[in-house]
Amino acid sequence: MRNSPDPSVHRQREQQMVEHVQRLLDDDRLRLDTTRGRRPAVAFTRTVTCDDRGVELKRLMLEMGLPDRELEASMPVGRSVEAVLSRRRWLVFQQTVGRMVLLCLSPTRQLLQGQSPPAATMRQVQQRLAEMLPARSHAPTTVVVMSTSGFEPEVRELVERTADRTVVLVEPNDQGGWTVHGPNQTLGLAELLDPEAEEDKRRRIRQAIERDLADLSTGGIGAERLAARTGLPVQLVERELQAYAKETAGLAARRLRGQLVLFREGSVVQATGAKDMPFMDRIRSLFERKGDNERKIAALSERRAELSQQRDRAYEELATLEGRDAELRQQFRTAGTSLAKRRITSQLLQLRKDMERRQQLIAVLNQQVNVVSTHLHNLELLQQGQSAQLPDAEELAKEAAAAEELLERLGADSELAQSVSSAAAGMSAEEQALYEELEREAATAGAPAASQEELRVAEAPAAQRAAPPPLPDVRKRPEAEPG
Repeated sequence: MRNSPDPSVHRQREQQMVEHVQRLLDDDRLRLDTTRGRRPAVAFTRTVTCDDRGVELKRLMLEMGLPDRELEASMPVGRSVEAVLSRRRWLVFQQTVGRMVLLCLSPTRQLLQGQSPPAATMRQVQQRLAEMLPARSHAPTTVVVMSTSGFEPEVRELVERTADRTVVLVEPNDQGGWTVHGPNQTLGLAELLDPEAEEDKRRRIRQAIERDLADLSTGGIGAERLAARTGLPVQLVERELQAYAKETAGLAARRLRGQLVLFREGSVVQATGAKDMPFMDRIRSLFERKGDNERKIAALSERRAELSQQRDRAYEELATLEGRDAELRQQFRTAGTSLAKRRITSQLLQLRKDMERRQQLIAVLNQQVNVVSTHLHNLELLQQGQSAQLPDAEELAKEAAAAEELLERLGADSELAQSVSSAAAGMSAEEQALYEELEREAATAGAPAASQEELRVAEAPAAQRAAPPPLPDVRKRPEAEPG
């Protein structure tokens, strides 16, 4: 999403564009306008200067009361790159023959406030161009303006190529890539200025294919529709579709009605192919007309994909007619005269008839796709049953009897082994008596002395333990004599 409110996303886009231009200056494919014509940039001495607007960012953050270092580190800083192309003159002096300038724009204030960033306007772009470029330059200048939040449609009018300046606009798109707006005379330059790497483009195509894999069960994936969704060239999409078909078994990429379509040839995979068959079997299959199912499945799969593409185009046309119908309805409501309303009514009537025809065409195509899919499904079931090579009933019964006999033998062996183990683990009567005697001695020998005393007390007669102790002999004292 190009209007993301996350500042780090815009900073990453800015960094990606700057690094791409710096690498591009060392690429011999980059050709720029110079005083000596359109020449490769590597043919001249290149003096590269990088700058940014980090000071203005800090000042703006202080004015807004946002002294946040983490936020500042994630913000785009309006970086710029200037490359001066020069050549040696008279073996001493350096003569400037051309320049290339990269300007990066970002909605700084909106990003600081956490708002959805707007696209760059005509006034903002012109102001930045006036700040960075001199009023008149003696050498042709190629200006690349990149906005991390995109441009307003009117800004594209600045794209031009004159004798002293060429302006190219670069912006992110909603498909996850980049869109480059350049003059028609510099199409090669516009392709080079796309900062998205080739492997990243192929990865986006693969992701789009995997999202549409469900369409392969009822139709196919067209290259033109996939190119419109990803915003990438049709040639690149076609190459990736062909590569995906080669890597995935059961898929084919063929051109149907002028468009490359990826579709499924069949869901049944043969265990052995014709190349692995012996020579005599191949000759016999030719006379027995074996392999017709494979050819029928391939033909029906191709036919289903073709019908599905026609149906998709009919749906797109119907959607366009529906949009036109809504526009005419709005015009009828705003029309001021009855003559205009009658004209709009006539247009709506004709449009309704066209929409009905498209709906009838879609209904017929749906029925055809259904018939072809049913026939294809039946052939796949038949082929799957023939290729499974399942055993017959006699062989199954024989193997089942052998398995049952084996299980019975294993059960008998297991019972015998268990009885032997139980007999070996038991003790005789003498061993059992000696074992109990040893257990009693071990329990008695381990008791403490206090326990032995308690045991003797416990064994004393109950009467002796119950008798009270004797009372002491208390004698009567003599009374004292009076006086």
